[in-house]
Amino acid sequence: MANVLSFDIDSKIFFQDIEYVIKGYPSLDEVLLKKINKPYNEKIVKVNDLINDPKNIKKRIKELVDTEQKELDNATERFKIIEPLLDIENRTANDVQKVAKKNKKGIATIYRWLNTYEQYKTISSLASRREFCGGKGKSRLDESVDTIINSVIEEMYLHKQQYPLQVIYEQIVYKCQNIELKAPTKNTIRNRINALHPKIIAKYRNGIRVNETRGMPNKFPDVKMPLDIIQIDHTKVDVILVDEENREPIGRPFITVAIDVYSRMMYGFYISLEAPSYFSVGQCLLNAILPKDELLAKYKVEGEYPVYGLPRKVHMDNGKDFTSISLRNFCQEFRIEDRYRPVARPEFGGAVERVLGTYMKKMHVLPGTTRSNIFKKGSYDSEAEAAMTIDELEEWYLDFVINVYHKTEHSSIFMTPEEKFYQGLYGVGKEKSIPFLPTVPTNTLKLRMALLPQIKRTVQKNGITIDYITYFSESLRKWIIPSQYKKLKPELKNEVICRRDPRDVSKIYVYDEDINEYITIPYADIRKPQMNLSELREAISEAKRQVTGRELEPHDIFEAKERLRQKVEAAKREKKSVRRKKSSKRHQEKTLKMEKEQIDYKETQTQPMRLDSSLKEEDDDGYDIYPIG
Repeated sequence: MANVLSFDIDSKIFFQDIEYVIKGYPSLDEVLLKKINKPYNEKIVKVNDLINDPKNIKKRIKELVDTEQKELDNATERFKIIEPLLDIENRTANDVQKVAKKNKKGIATIYRWLNTYEQYKTISSLASRREFCGGKGKSRLDESVDTIINSVIEEMYLHKQQYPLQVIYEQIVYKCQNIELKAPTKNTIRNRINALHPKIIAKYRNGIRVNETRGMPNKFPDVKMPLDIIQIDHTKVDVILVDEENREPIGRPFITVAIDVYSRMMYGFYISLEAPSYFSVGQCLLNAILPKDELLAKYKVEGEYPVYGLPRKVHMDNGKDFTSISLRNFCQEFRIEDRYRPVARPEFGGAVERVLGTYMKKMHVLPGTTRSNIFKKGSYDSEAEAAMTIDELEEWYLDFVINVYHKTEHSSIFMTPEEKFYQGLYGVGKEKSIPFLPTVPTNTLKLRMALLPQIKRTVQKNGITIDYITYFSESLRKWIIPSQYKKLKPELKNEVICRRDPRDVSKIYVYDEDINEYITIPYADIRKPQMNLSELREAISEAKRQVTGRELEPHDIFEAKERLRQKVEAAKREKKSVRRKKSSKRHQEKTLKMEKEQIDYKETQTQPMRLDSSLKEEDDDGYDIYPIG
């Protein structure tokens, strides 16, 4: 499915089932449209309305974030071949011929790849069409092969002898043949090595002390216009919050921010009571990429927040929340270059850290501030003075960003971030007109899914199990392989890509290649209560303390959750940690509700498994079905 929408002058676009042509940009979040048929009317439409128009989504095509590693390698290799041609403004047949000859590809093939990419603007569109049929090319590496790869990489690649890739690959092939397993491709090994952390390579392969390594050039990349480079980072906010019910202190929240390095504008942010993770980064990017109309309306904040769209580069540190495979695939899909801060070089994250420092100083005027250290705090009782809930902090922060920070002169750019942003878009000449608008994803639901943590699971006869919780729907039956077929064809795989929102683990989203959509799969027992990921982890820990001598089952988890709930209810006075968890749950539920309204949220309805005591263990169609928990 086409992922991005470019607002090029004279290009065609749909609005309310009518085709128009783009004539100009009255503002940064509006487009002037002209009807292509009589009476040739013109109208001004919000960018956000065009994003959500289903007719602007082109024909269905699988996305990179939903592809297997083999398909990802294939699509990326083709993109690298045609990438030099994409930057040539007046491309000629001679240019194409040179690239075709250099890469030993047919000229027609290069043209076909160019046309496909320029139509869909995503790398995933370059993957082989044959691999989208749902049957072939979907096998995953055997677990034993995975073990061999990891073992050989550890023994030979992470070694001061610095064995070359070819020697490492031959050793992996040799070991696979010895146990009669199909060896992986050389590209798979190369990608596995490329995914290793730079610190590990520096320490074990190059013998360099970690604080001497460098992950980037010695100079920060040039920034020429807005959205050229975005920097992302987390910090703990210097303010103690209170819960919504009793107004009792619950501790300090975390904030994830994204800064446009060119203008120092706040590109996006996410405030949470949960510790930073890939989910925090994903929610920050979701807030950043989409227009901010709904966010301003939610908090009734007056002012302009014109920053949105896909950036060209994202600059992050080397934390595990920034180096996840899901985030890398997301960046690759939308042609965003992900760059990581050099190890032991904090100056490369200076822009975002200075902005975070500015925000923290401004927050020291809020009730419940902890100041920057104990000496500045003095005798001030932060917990006693705490008064703001997390929603109130979000509203204050949004108002501060757009009406104070964006309009205050920045010492590094000698003007306000807002002025610098508009200067980058309009230019500094006499003819000040907007030359272009940022590109944005058309399918906002898939954007949301791409930014949720990805989990791969095999579909069993009773459904999909993640963290001891089983999910089931009749929609999963097509992936269930009867035991007799497994014996005849052991190479058959039934692994699926799942997405799970940490704010609500009562359902998962499974990617269905046949309809190119995510389907919603609920608990196998839909009577069980909803919970978030933090509550699930607590329940697992409690269940492990109570259950010994056997594997945990779903009912153990829900029973443990109920015991924990009763303990909380029985307590005469809630501890701060308990109030914090309850407040975090309420905040997550609110943000999830808002997100569903904002992002054209459409869950594919599925039929849950019926709990019927009359079900037999063996069904006539070869499926084994039994009730859960």
